Amino acid sequence: MTHKVFAVSPDTSLETAARLFAQKRVSGVPVVDASGEVVGVVSASDLNDPDRDRGEQVGNAQYYSLENGHADEFGDPTVRRDGTVREVMTPSVIKIGSDQSIVEAGSIMVSRAVHRLLVIDEQHVLVGIVSVMDIVRGFVESEAGRRPTA
Repeated sequence: MTHKVFAVSPDTSLETAARLFAQKRVSGVPVVDASGEVVGVVSASDLNDPDRDRGEQVGNAQYYSLENGHADEFGDPTVRRDGTVREVMTPSVIKIGSDQSIVEAGSIMVSRAVHRLLVIDEQHVLVGIVSVMDIVRGFVESEAGRRPTA
């Protein structure tokens, strides 16, 4: 799992979310409210869907880096752009416990046809995110550890 998670708010502009994805090389992030509670997920597919309705709301240029229960805020709240994450995000969130295995995570991803799971601890606090790449990396590292070295 990835412990350092980038996140946006529902009021983050679509442009800021797209720039975050490009700069940080991520394809999706959690959407968190002012209290830090996860209220949805936004993906590159959500941003790119030409048929997705977009209202006339104006969003801000802020995003967050979440790690170990601490949020660092980035961007400029005074910069405003058309469109908000709220308009395109998926409000349902698929979570997995931090104690669940890589196989369980992969099974959930396959059965739900998703590319990422939010990882929560016993107190339901976001502690990380598991992406398809994390699953592949885990299986490769596991398999490499079983092979004898030459």
